[in-house]
Amino acid sequence: MDLSAFYGVVAAVNFTLLGLWWVTTKDRADLADPGSALHRAAYLVSLQFVVPGTVALLSQVAPDVPALWRSSFTFAGLVGALAVALLVPALRDATGRRAAGRVLLCAVPVYLAVAAVAAIPPLGAAIRGDLTNLQVEALLLCALVFLGVQAAWMVATAPARRD
Repeated sequence: MDLSAFYGVVAAVNFTLLGLWWVTTKDRADLADPGSALHRAAYLVSLQFVVPGTVALLSQVAPDVPALWRSSFTFAGLVGALAVALLVPALRDATGRRAAGRVLLCAVPVYLAVAAVAAIPPLGAAIRGDLTNLQVEALLLCALVFLGVQAAWMVATAPARRD
């Protein structure tokens, strides 16, 4: 099954959301203050769009060369999980919302699943049913896009810091 159109759309959606997010951060000085929790939370939101967008692009380079997409998805899954684990506390501090913890509880396992399905092909076969590993990855990327939008909403609606 050819997933190039799907991954092309995912890449375009993520990079569009990233561009819109950058406009948001530009218009809010408190999000651009390098020492603040809001700045770290804003960076987390950026990563939530950069990581899925980048692997979506890479998956189109040579979908029939599994080593290429598998290595990029594995790396992206591990980087994404680490980034979420390190930056969600900033999201919680910046927004004061307990929902930030739910982003951590949901996003880290999804990122780790992205890495695991790519790195361990039999694992994907065991959980996928009639889906290919790239289709399982596509479903996981959809979940990451959803979680990224939730994180963006939390940061964008956090009260501006008054100095």
